[in-house]
Amino acid sequence: MPMPHEIQHQIDIQVPPSVAYQAYADVARWSEWDPDTRAAALEGPPVAGTDGWLQPRKGLRVRMRVTEARPGEVFTVVCPVLGSRMRFAHRIEALADRVRVTHHVRFEGWLAPVLAATVGRDVQKGLPVTLQRLKHHLEQGSGAPG
Repeated sequence: MPMPHEIQHQIDIQVPPSVAYQAYADVARWSEWDPDTRAAALEGPPVAGTDGWLQPRKGLRVRMRVTEARPGEVFTVVCPVLGSRMRFAHRIEALADRVRVTHHVRFEGWLAPVLAATVGRDVQKGLPVTLQRLKHHLEQGSGAPG
């Protein structure tokens, strides 16, 4: 069965939206809770239009650009790959006493079917683990800004 061009997972975390958002905006600390990220950095503030890079645990370092940054709501980056794109949207929904965070990965462009069938397989396996680690990281208080 072919992989979809979009993958999505979500989890509820007992923190306020501002704390969840800070985990996404603090790109340099992604590797603390995302086991698929070796390192990442932005070349400026975490706002739309800022460029940066991501070094996955497997594969080559890629460029990325912040395309959406709305505190407490969404933080999205896009990584260009061989004329195509991988879009990573991190959405935060405030609930009564917690937030629901959703990681949504979309493969776009002419290479999307290949990216979905290769990289997508690892993303599909890794996202639930990443979200569990993010939940633990934030609920244990280690997600506070440094």
